[in-house]
Amino acid sequence: MMLLELRNVTKEYPLRARSLFKPRPCHTAVKQINLQIKKGECVGLVGESGSGKSTIAKLIMKMESVTTGQIILSGHPIHERNMKDLKLYKHIQLVFQDSSSSLHPKMKVRQILAEPLCNYFSLENAMLEASIQELLMLVKLDASLLNRYPHQLSGGQKQRVCIAKALAVKPEIIIFDESIASLDQHSQIEIINMLKLIKQKQKISYLFITHDLKSTQKLCDRVMVIYQGEIVEAFSSMDSHQFSHPYTRLLFQDFEAK
Repeated sequence: MMLLELRNVTKEYPLRARSLFKPRPCHTAVKQINLQIKKGECVGLVGESGSGKSTIAKLIMKMESVTTGQIILSGHPIHERNMKDLKLYKHIQLVFQDSSSSLHPKMKVRQILAEPLCNYFSLENAMLEASIQELLMLVKLDASLLNRYPHQLSGGQKQRVCIAKALAVKPEIIIFDESIASLDQHSQIEIINMLKLIKQKQKISYLFITHDLKSTQKLCDRVMVIYQGEIVEAFSSMDSHQFSHPYTRLLFQDFEAK
């Protein structure tokens, strides 16, 4: 079953006009993007900074509006509809790179996890506590952290809380926008292994946005390479001999050299 589809999606940003008598120029951030994610599938979106990766995440989450094209969720077009009408957060969650800015500094971990649970589900105190404990187990955090504030956590722990918060509403898909880029290598490996287990248990889909091919190799079922706002290559194997675009070959040369 196809869960999420982007059909010929383009996003243009108007630039300052140089003349009153000429059409206003535009910067095309992403151009004619076609992307599909099946239920239970992890798709990697790989590209350098400024390639349009984060713009795609914002378009899906309706943080930006589509210039042309369609975004389809479970067969329903969502690109032109109001966020509140869609209740989109219930279906799609976004985990950012900067976990510190994603967590309220004056809320303890227990409050952070309880907030989405209370917003979306009617839970008695016992059920709420059980749900919080279940989220902690999913992301492999100790219950002793529940009474801590974000500044008292390590970078890896904060990102796990962000993932638990995203999982709380039982979404169909989670978008990870460079979510592990700022972590040390050991923490990255631990979180990737954790995400693999969660995907298997929850049958959840991921869009994993990154510039790091190593993480896509470990986590993703398929990989799409974006270059200057366009998808230039898509593949399910990490065999570098099949790549046709020069940018993809360059990415893998750098990857294999590490």
